[in-house]
Amino acid sequence: MTRTSLLALLLLLSAGSFAACGSSNGDTFPSGGSSKDGGSLDGAGTSGDGTVPGFADGGDGSTFNQVQSVYFVPPTATVSLTPTATTASASFTLMVQYASGATAQVDATSLQFDRPDLAAMTAGEPVKLTASGPTAGVGTLHAVYANQSATAKLTVQIQNVVVGAGVPPQAVTALGGAGLPVDPSVTSLLYPYDQTIFPLGLGSPIVMWNAPNANDVYRLHYEEQNYTYDGYFLVAQPAQINADQTSWDRLTASNGGDPLKAQLSRWDATTQTAYASASESWKIAPSSLQGAIYYWTVSGTGHMSRIYPGTGSTPEILNGGTCMGCHAVSADGTTLVASVENEGSTDSTDARAWVSYDLPGVTVREEPHLFGGNVAVTPNGKNTVFGTVPMHLGDTTTGAEIPNSGIETFPLAPGMATLAHPVFSPDGKHFAAVQSNNIWYEWTLGKMVLWDYDQAAQTFTNPLPLADGSTFTAPEQAIAYPSFSPDSNWIAFHAADHAGGCHDACDATTVDTGALWMQSTTGSAPTRLTTLTDSSPSAADHDVSFEPTFNPVERGGYFWVVFTSMRDWGNRVTGAANCGKKRLWVAAIDATPGSSDPSHPAFFIQGQEEDTMNMRGFWSLAACIQPAPPGTDAGAPDGGATCTQGYQCCSGFCDQGVCTTPGTVACSGVGDTCTTAADCCNSSVVSCVGGTCQTAVQ
Repeated sequence: MTRTSLLALLLLLSAGSFAACGSSNGDTFPSGGSSKDGGSLDGAGTSGDGTVPGFADGGDGSTFNQVQSVYFVPPTATVSLTPTATTASASFTLMVQYASGATAQVDATSLQFDRPDLAAMTAGEPVKLTASGPTAGVGTLHAVYANQSATAKLTVQIQNVVVGAGVPPQAVTALGGAGLPVDPSVTSLLYPYDQTIFPLGLGSPIVMWNAPNANDVYRLHYEEQNYTYDGYFLVAQPAQINADQTSWDRLTASNGGDPLKAQLSRWDATTQTAYASASESWKIAPSSLQGAIYYWTVSGTGHMSRIYPGTGSTPEILNGGTCMGCHAVSADGTTLVASVENEGSTDSTDARAWVSYDLPGVTVREEPHLFGGNVAVTPNGKNTVFGTVPMHLGDTTTGAEIPNSGIETFPLAPGMATLAHPVFSPDGKHFAAVQSNNIWYEWTLGKMVLWDYDQAAQTFTNPLPLADGSTFTAPEQAIAYPSFSPDSNWIAFHAADHAGGCHDACDATTVDTGALWMQSTTGSAPTRLTTLTDSSPSAADHDVSFEPTFNPVERGGYFWVVFTSMRDWGNRVTGAANCGKKRLWVAAIDATPGSSDPSHPAFFIQGQEEDTMNMRGFWSLAACIQPAPPGTDAGAPDGGATCTQGYQCCSGFCDQGVCTTPGTVACSGVGDTCTTAADCCNSSVVSCVGGTCQTAVQ
């Protein structure tokens, strides 16, 4: 075959192998085109010097050298965004090395940057990546040429500086200096707690401390691997500051799993001396908290409210403010069952009959006029357990009791007076309740029992004794409020001097003591969740935590539990630890618990009523808006449903009116895992083979 015919054949094969192919979402475009999101280039072409991709003229007119490797120059680059430099660019040149050792600059057959949220790509020689914020992080530029792949890393760093009103310039200069002396007056924070794990999508935490003077200037410094925030504020008493919500969202969205360091520094306005004050280290979990928390509050006349943990959320009053006592919500978020005050039951002198409601609208599904007492709901919302002794299984749609379930004939242990606090596991295969030595919330001794539950047969079998209050240290022997972990393998509960809730007629001055514990459903010894229970720096706030309920899904590698605590919230909710101070808190639990304490310090749910008793949070899933596809321009037709607040979004982030998922990698590189070719960068020339992104030569 002549050289001319060989070249023609190679050109024909090249055209077939590297034909341009675009995707429906605009991520790719033909060679020589442009992309609105700067995300990718996809198309066929020659190397720029007229040779066929994969081969080069050897120089003597008689041989061809095959491409040995493809690489970017430079392989890595870092750009920094500052208050005075709001855009920054880096350029990358794609190079090939031939078998002869020669190198040349080439145009990629296909090109894509996997983090269009970090930088926009401009194809060419060289390729240009331009960052303008708002998030920091590391992205990868992926190229394919001659069936070989090359990558380059771009690191985007952001320095965010905010100077509040009235802050003198000399204070900013002094607080930004190195080697500040240790502050003798501010050595610790009241809130948040050191080593707290925060999920994404929360309100910016309010940092609180005891300040020695009014109107000193403070710097709040947040630092992680690629993002720093410095806020300078003139602070009055009581001392409270927080980063603006936009800065907090961008900071947490930029976190790559490294610790988030918080440093407070003080400039004494009298002596004009700068000090390094309290410091802490936090962790950001890479997920938001999905779902809604249904809880009882004494605000107004006393009623149930619903709140979504996340930015912009405020409490919603349910059922017109009617007093609803014991309540439970199905794990799937479709059904609420509650004992309603003055509803009227035909089988008891107590007026509180159970009623089932459809969620999220809280519209009545059924009113059977049967005494509610304690209630639990199956994960799918179809059935409820209600009553005390005996308990019954009922249908939430018809209101009918289901006979012969086995729960109504369960024999109590000697000395036990009732059965209370029932709960189903998220997988629907287990059920737990507590035997107690008294009725209502006055009991001081509880014994937890676990059953197998058959959803098809609607029966309870194989009761297994679990935590027994008599084995706990007095007076905290009232086992109460069991809740299953998302994997259904663990049960959290509280052990207190009373069952909690509303004993002693819900008197706000009543003082309880109690701690949260967790036990495996295998029956192994319970573990005290000490870090969660005693995370406050004040000893007076230890041992005052109650009523845990797990979020029914794992998020970011953790179980999340909402609970009631009488502790101070920094210097914002203070006073003696009594029932009137009960508020809702949340903490992370390691998703792979062992025999040691798997809990982490708790954080306050911002947005709840701060000036009233809030208790018995019940966490379930809730409808949320799915995020826009990665790389989609905000407001684009395929950008997903619109939003106004972060809590409305499944991701926890509402950006420019569209739900987004910050930090999501748009595609997988060659050698990374995939499900379909669409998961792979440069998907028109990269295939998903055996669950791995591969080029043709692999």
